[in-house]
Formats: sequence, structure tokens, C-alpha cells
Amino acid sequence: MSSDYLSSNSSTNVTTPSGNYNVYGYTPLKAPNLAALIVFAIAWAAHTGLAIFYQQIWFGVCMFVAAGLETAGYIGRFLSSSDPTILNDFLVQIICLTLGPAFFMAGTYYLLAEIVVIWGIEYSRFKPWTYSKVFIALDLVSIVLQALGGGMAATALVQNKNVNTGTQIMVAGLAFQVLATSIFMLCWLDFYRRRRNRRALRLSSYVPDYQENDMSGASETANVDGPEKFAHIRNAKKTNLFLFAFGVSIIFVFVRSVYRVGELSVGWTGYLMTQEGYFLVLDCLMVAIAIWIMVAFYPGHFLKFGLGAGRRV
Repeated sequence: MSSDYLSSNSSTNVTTPSGNYNVYGYTPLKAPNLAALIVFAIAWAAHTGLAIFYQQIWFGVCMFVAAGLETAGYIGRFLSSSDPTILNDFLVQIICLTLGPAFFMAGTYYLLAEIVVIWGIEYSRFKPWTYSKVFIALDLVSIVLQALGGGMAATALVQNKNVNTGTQIMVAGLAFQVLATSIFMLCWLDFYRRRRNRRALRLSSYVPDYQENDMSGASETANVDGPEKFAHIRNAKKTNLFLFAFGVSIIFVFVRSVYRVGELSVGWTGYLMTQEGYFLVLDCLMVAIAIWIMVAFYPGHFLKFGLGAGRRV
């Protein structure tokens, strides 16, 4: 394999004694990657079972894909621990582990619409379903960019060509995901703050039918809540924990995405790319915690009577 896709100023040894190229710049550790494989495989099975049991559709499918991609990615890394020069194993892990968190975020974007309806649409600046439609659309753009860039970089690697164009597109996709997640977090924090402080926004045309009669005089400081039929969900202590866990899981994925932007930005032979310790902590651990948080705080259990409400408003 030609080395023209590698940075000329890197001091990293990317060849093995046999002369084959090790694109990682290191040999992946067997034990940590096997542990990660097991953790994500169990999470994959757990999300699959929970999605079927609670009859989740969008969220369940998104988590199924996200955990499945993470599992496939660590299969690639585990195989690479025996021979880091096998290009196909490297490509499997880089593509799967890049795309997995994007599907995780697509699932969480859907949930905000449900949360807004259950905890009070009057605290939201937008229609509940608008959150899902807008942020899922942004996430799809991110997925397309990352997949396109990954495919171009993979093709370049196979053909011994320069991977800069594909890498730059991947970075653009990741950066776009970071931007979308940042805006989403601000929307979530704004809603959470208003809900906690009971600061309702002035009613607008998107208030659903079930609230129009009871809230016709609501104002900027009205002390109002969502529909009565969801009161038991709002008042349960466990669902308040769900709100906190939901936000924390997003923060973990956000940290991972910021790291991946920095990692790819410095190139395939840059310091972050060739130091596995950073990857295991800032990618593997962050995503694993996020996915398992959503197993422990599965929305089908905590919001089971409210799921689907956001689609009607």
C-alpha cells in the first residue's frame, strides 16, 4: 500500500516488520476492545428486547442501529488487535463507530417532542413535533456527510490514494452533528429551565385542543402544566430522574463528537488518532455510558403512557 495518504510530518511508525501498513498507527489492545464489544453487544440485545416489549418504533429502531453499529465497530477493532494491517477490519470500525452516535441522537431528538407535551407545551418555544422534525433532518444531513466522507476515504485507502477529501467531509459531518447537538441542548435546557421555574411562554396557535379551554388566559408567568392525563407521569419521582438522565446521556455523546472532530481534524497520523487511550475514554466510554443510561432509563418504561403524544401537535 502506498503511504501518500499519510501525513508526511508524522513520526508514527505505521508499518509492521513485514512491511505492511498499520493504518491505526498502533496495535489496538485486545482486552479493552473485547470488553467494549461485549458491553455494546449486551446493550444491543437489551435495546432490542426493550423496543419489542414497549413497542417502540422510532426510538427503538434508532437505538437498535446505534448499538448495532457500535458492536460491529468493536468487532473490527478486536480483529485488528491480532493484525492491525487488515484494511477491511479498520474500515469496519472507523465507519461504524463514526456513524453509531448519530443514530443515537436521532432517537433522542424524537423524545423531546414527547417530553414537551407531557411536561407542558406552554414552556416550549416551538411546536413539540417541530423539534423532532428539524433535528432529525439535521441529523440525517450529518449521517449522509459522515457516510459519504467515510466511503470516499475508504475507497481512497483501498486504491492507495489521498484521503484528505473524504476526511474533510467526515469532519464536516461530525462538526455539523456537534452544531446540531449544541442547538438541541440549548433548546432542551431552555425548556427544562422554564419548566422548573414555572415560566410559561405566551400561548400561540400551536396550543393543542386539550389545553385551549383551560389556558386561554395564560401569560408569560402562568403557573400551568401539561394535560391532566399525563399528571401521574409528571408527578412520579422516577420520571424526574428520567429528565436528568436524558440530559446527561446527550452530554456524553456531545463530548464524544467534539473529540472526534478534533481527532480527525489533525489527520490520520495525528497525535489524537494514534493514541488509543484517548479513543477508549473519549469515544468508547462516552458512548457506552450514554447507551446504557438509555437502557436503565428506557423511555418506554418512564413515559409509556405519553409516547406518541408529540406526533399529534
